[in-house]
Amino acid sequence: MLNFDLGSDLDRYVKLKAAVLVLAGLLSCSFHNRQQVGFFDFTTWASQKSDPPIVGIVPFTNQTNEPDLPNLVRVAFYGHFSPLPFKDLEITEIDGTLNLFEKHQQKSFKTLSTVELGSILGCQALVFGEVTEFSKLYAGVYSQIGIGAKIRIADTEDGRTIWEDSFTTRFHEGNIPLTQINAIFSLAKSGLNLRTTQELRAIDDLCRNLVARIPKVSFFQIEKAKRVQLCELQIAAFKSIKRAQAVLKRLREKKYRAFIRTVDEGGVIWHRVLMGPFDCGEETDRWREKIVEEFDFEPMPVKIHNPDHPVSLKTRKEN
Repeated sequence: MLNFDLGSDLDRYVKLKAAVLVLAGLLSCSFHNRQQVGFFDFTTWASQKSDPPIVGIVPFTNQTNEPDLPNLVRVAFYGHFSPLPFKDLEITEIDGTLNLFEKHQQKSFKTLSTVELGSILGCQALVFGEVTEFSKLYAGVYSQIGIGAKIRIADTEDGRTIWEDSFTTRFHEGNIPLTQINAIFSLAKSGLNLRTTQELRAIDDLCRNLVARIPKVSFFQIEKAKRVQLCELQIAAFKSIKRAQAVLKRLREKKYRAFIRTVDEGGVIWHRVLMGPFDCGEETDRWREKIVEEFDFEPMPVKIHNPDHPVSLKTRKEN
């Protein structure tokens, strides 16, 4: 049984007036606050891709006092983002690679540039997110939950931002009680709005709107039935990430699109410098010959056993 001490008639009047003021303030504000930058940059970037780009959603940062909120928002964002026509890396795969890097390099992945981070993860674009707001308001017959975040999508080839957006969503509950019984139920109902289920609904609404505002793009993709065996070229492999990055820099200076994949083989960490994928056979041989002619490397073809698995950007030498 719910027991509320509503006080004297004066107290009820004060509470009712406060509720009216809060609701009036709510009505004077927009329900969603949004900002959008980069439509042309994003669509231009996408138009240059013939196959779905590989996109990684890195851990979100936090401006609130809720330590677990960035991960909840990141997971919800991934859930809405995954149906888009990109090859999105699994969050667990990204986190595993980043944890491996931090363990063996003794530094945070946050010290890496967008280009370096993209090389380690094998992504063509990265999604950076930040939770900017989390608020709870409870004023008797009225309650509100507010959650805000901003995202930035960057091209890992040159580090430039190709899409940026922010959004704030607010879930509210409350009404103006006209009788003592109505006041009791209003107080109970507004209190329920602060439950975790409502927080999760607000997070979902936030991420649904953030993803919905990303420009719609499409990519040509070869039908699976027509796909041939794909190979990557392993240019070199090092236990030192610095040596791998030095080779990567040499390749990129010659306009070759290469990347680094870090793997754990029996407890030994290797940083592989790779190019591809290519069709196994003549195409792979042709690229291998180019590398041999221009560098002191002996590239080794490596078959990709799962061609649907997100791999590197299609490598080419640009004019």
